[in-house]
Amino acid sequence: MHLTQDGEKQFLVLVCADGAGSASHAEIGSQLACTTYCDSVEKLLLDRDGEQLFTREGQLSLFVRVRAALVSKAAELEVSVRELACTLLTAIVGPDSASLTQLGDGAIVIGAENAYHCAFWPDGGEYANQTNFLSEEDFGKHLLFSRLDERVDEIALMTDGLQRLALNFESRDAHSPFFAGFFSALRGAEQPDELYPDFITFLKSPKVNSRTDDDKTLILATRRQ
Repeated sequence: MHLTQDGEKQFLVLVCADGAGSASHAEIGSQLACTTYCDSVEKLLLDRDGEQLFTREGQLSLFVRVRAALVSKAAELEVSVRELACTLLTAIVGPDSASLTQLGDGAIVIGAENAYHCAFWPDGGEYANQTNFLSEEDFGKHLLFSRLDERVDEIALMTDGLQRLALNFESRDAHSPFFAGFFSALRGAEQPDELYPDFITFLKSPKVNSRTDDDKTLILATRRQ
């Protein structure tokens, strides 16, 4: 999560990555993807060149830059870039618009007043238990992008480890009750940091782990009134 500024406008930048289970350096790839993306966005905003953040071409250029960082790191580690394979989900939220981009599975969920929906349905790839990763040379043809010319009040990014709990596979959309409880607590918290212990306890609980054995990442943001 990263907050930066372009003139008088403020932008909230959310980034979420999930390393491939078969990749030996997946954690390095995921961390590098997130930091490279945030640094690149910050530079564009500081250079007053933030408009391209709200186009598919601009986001594709950023993702190409992130992949280049993975390739460079792989060469340094003397491994194939596939060993740093990861998905990447990003959201840039401004005062009255948002830019949402996703490669691979997981989900970006937006909404308000206890009604939430997926920006995109998770990209599971061509076969079961498969998805698309940033390490692939042709990742661009799988890149999902949406520009919203409206105010976004609440947004969540998550990895695929929570899909079975947070998404409704019949309607192919978000399971609103799952997110409503989290956002209600977040809106009412004077100090959001105080929610972390209960949040972590929930993610590690037997109830959650009985439905997933994958890594679980969930980012939540609500606009203060």
